[in-house]
Amino acid sequence: MSDSDKRPDDGLDDNWVDKAVIATKGAVGLVPMFGGPLAEVIGVAIPGQRADRVATYVRQLSARLDQIDADMRDGLASNAEKIDLIEEGGYQAARATSRERIERIVAAVQRGLTEDDTDVVRRKRLLILLGELDDDELNLLNAYGRSYGGRDRDAFEHVNRPDPVHMQSGRDEIERNHLYDLGRAHLIRLGLLKKNYGNVKKGQVPEFDPKSGDFKHSVEVSGLGRMLLTEVGLGADLEDDFN
Repeated sequence: MSDSDKRPDDGLDDNWVDKAVIATKGAVGLVPMFGGPLAEVIGVAIPGQRADRVATYVRQLSARLDQIDADMRDGLASNAEKIDLIEEGGYQAARATSRERIERIVAAVQRGLTEDDTDVVRRKRLLILLGELDDDELNLLNAYGRSYGGRDRDAFEHVNRPDPVHMQSGRDEIERNHLYDLGRAHLIRLGLLKKNYGNVKKGQVPEFDPKSGDFKHSVEVSGLGRMLLTEVGLGADLEDDFN
């Protein structure tokens, strides 16, 4: 193992893992049907992984806090709203499935901690919004953000988009499209994406599309979506849109 792969000797790993394993094993013991390999996964693997994620979050956040103003950093312990923001980040980190996701959480928390108290409460809403997205939805939102205004024509290159459904499509293809559309619809419901019906003259309505059951439109990232991407460190080139 190289020096860069070694875990810091800060006690976070052992402490978090031990507490998580004890708590989870206690819960597993209440259910007689849990035994053998399943008990091992639930009693060790899952809490161990979650503990690792929280430890990673704490380390990354600590490193970023070293970069902010010393007076602001020293006042964190007595600021209830900022403590709550840090805790929310920790809860989300425990459920994160990738290191990149933890990095996005840390970026949002750090940004919120530099705000005034009233803004911290409001910035927390963005962190909670992030918690409502899975990694696939965040990746899709990022693609829409990168393509906004024609910035990046290859923005969807890393999005796993299914082939369009046609008359000969099999069940698997149709289901993949349904699931993809479900993620995009979720982003629209949250206000992170929006429908653009084009230039519709007063007194007229857009052309109706019987296939989709909606008026014809395109989909683009919304102002709130651009804010969230900027908050998590994915929209640096979108910040000019708010100036």
